[in-house]
Amino acid sequence: MEHESRIRWFAREVLPHESDVRRWLSSRIRGLAMCDLDEVVQETYARLWAVDTDGINDARAYLFVIARRVVGETVRRSRIVPIETVADIDALHVADAGPTPERRLSGREEVERLHAAIAALPVKCRQAFVMKKFESLSQREISERMNISESTVEKHLAKALKTIMREMSKTPALPARSSGNDERRQRQR
Repeated sequence: MEHESRIRWFAREVLPHESDVRRWLSSRIRGLAMCDLDEVVQETYARLWAVDTDGINDARAYLFVIARRVVGETVRRSRIVPIETVADIDALHVADAGPTPERRLSGREEVERLHAAIAALPVKCRQAFVMKKFESLSQREISERMNISESTVEKHLAKALKTIMREMSKTPALPARSSGNDERRQRQR
């Protein structure tokens, strides 16, 4: 990101949240003096400026996470730390905007369901759908590759989309869990 656009991004995505992060820190860290608060905010800005902003989806959440880490490092470097400050730092649980393990697993399961739905399509529908959605071909290009009319391609795509949407809207079946009683019965046999 070039310097000018980085400045605009910073002004648009980060600076509007300064008062929120200051208020958040001062309300939760009792032993943090105003001068320390200014230093934390400045260090937070410096670290945020140094990272590649292209990978940041939620600048506000990222700002809060960095501020929390800066406070933690400041407290660790201090020789004398009021016990309230340490307790307050533990209370600073900021929801990271990144995906949780549960969300990653859920996302993987959704992708597996999508792959299964695509694999279950009739051959011509699947071919047309894959060419359209994954190869980004136009209907004309698909019709030429498959030697069928564009209206037939359109019908295949509509059928594929309708089928996939129906399959994806179904609630996924949970794996059957056997109770301890079932296992004991099987062992007794």
